[in-house]
Amino acid sequence: MGLPLMGCPPTLSQQRGEEHLDAFAAAERHLHHGRLDEAEQAYAEASAHAERRIDRDEADYRRSRVLIDQERYDEAVALLIDLGGRRPVSRRTGRALYDAARVLNERMNQPERAFELYEQIMREFPDDGLGTRSLFFRTFAWRDSGNYAAAIAYLDELYPTLGEADLADDVLKLKADIQLEADDRAGARATLEQIVRDHPYPQGHRWDEAIAKLAEMDVEDGHPLVAIRRLERMLERFENTTIIGSYTQTGMPLAQLTIARIYRDELHDYSEADSQFRRVVRRFPDSILHDDARYERGVMWLEQGERERGCDILRDVVEDFEVGHPRRLAAARVEADCGGE
Repeated sequence: MGLPLMGCPPTLSQQRGEEHLDAFAAAERHLHHGRLDEAEQAYAEASAHAERRIDRDEADYRRSRVLIDQERYDEAVALLIDLGGRRPVSRRTGRALYDAARVLNERMNQPERAFELYEQIMREFPDDGLGTRSLFFRTFAWRDSGNYAAAIAYLDELYPTLGEADLADDVLKLKADIQLEADDRAGARATLEQIVRDHPYPQGHRWDEAIAKLAEMDVEDGHPLVAIRRLERMLERFENTTIIGSYTQTGMPLAQLTIARIYRDELHDYSEADSQFRRVVRRFPDSILHDDARYERGVMWLEQGERERGCDILRDVVEDFEVGHPRRLAAARVEADCGGE
């Protein structure tokens, strides 16, 4: 099988040119029926007849995928590097370089050439998901071999070159992950605190993840109240932010749910936990965690011996949600603990 065909949406505008369109359609038919030789030749013909750069790029990119499936790796890499070198940058530029790097690293055993391309992608596309994936593969061998010091040294050298790019957040998050793998808990805490301090909401896209991880570590270290205060500060920042472009990060409803769980599991303050579970719904009316919060609230009261209260909550979950894992769990608990009413 070839590399996964990620990032392959339809072209952004209607392709042009009768000869190009005929060849491209023929290539798609051949590919659908597994005729790889014919598909490769037809994509090459479609590229040759393309009237626009965007159409040529798309034909060449799809041809490269066929070459990979044919195990014609040298040709595929040459085509992808040529495509990645065309300027101005197009929608296939970064993806072509990334695929070339993957082939070099995973199929041709040429990691040094692959690393050069990964680093080019990180320089040229630091705000793209391809930059983050390139960072992962660039450091994977060190992590896999347990050479954490080399990986961290590389990240420390890379970070100052990235400025305000999204990839800077990713570098720090990866560094913290590696420090935890290396059992450097204090180092990981310092790195996570750096994310919170230097890449704050709403611009920092790892800010909420870093706070959530720090809170998790607080609980593990026996400081649940510290974790709660940390998470509450996150939520206060969200509620008080009026900067244009601010938004609800996915970690924020989860932070509210985590506060409820800490009160329930660590502090055994079920009244306060109940209040915090209900805040998930009030604070984040569009969150997908509503059913989780309501299910956990109902189960909490069941397990505290308040059968009627817990059953009423669980019945509401079953009634209010048509599908979902919490809904199925609630239905099972109603059947088992509430007389199936």
